[in-house]
Amino acid sequence: MRTATPDDAAAIENVRIATWKYAYRGVLDDGYLDGLAVTEPNVALRRQALSSGRTRAFVAESGGEVVGFSMYGDSRDELADTEVYAIYVLPGHLSTGLGRALMKETVAAIPADRSIGLWVLTGNPRARRFYERFGFTLSGHTKVDDGLEEVHYLLAARGD
Repeated sequence: MRTATPDDAAAIENVRIATWKYAYRGVLDDGYLDGLAVTEPNVALRRQALSSGRTRAFVAESGGEVVGFSMYGDSRDELADTEVYAIYVLPGHLSTGLGRALMKETVAAIPADRSIGLWVLTGNPRARRFYERFGFTLSGHTKVDDGLEEVHYLLAARGD
């Protein structure tokens, strides 16, 4: 586990695409998922976000390869101070504790006086259980983005 650098952008995007194809099968249209691919514009966006410091990330490695990542930064809405934008682990590394380790590292890096929010697809029970076991609770907010309903979770400020 280590802090991600802009040089990790392609590996992060590889994990994101592979994980979406696995985790969202049956939730999102199969044709859409089958068409997903790592593209240079998306890699460039990730590289720029990591270079600017507006997005921070951790990567988990196994055998010298990035097999998971978490990304976070300032909240994109008023529901929390900080937002976990993404946390993904390759399918072959699920249920190994890697996701929990990434989330622990992420939460530890965020000042304790800041609340942490995240959005998750309503139809993603595995992710929802993961966040709930970690201590996130439903905030009561929902949104529909691109026709998909998402629910908001919150981890309250942890004090000093």
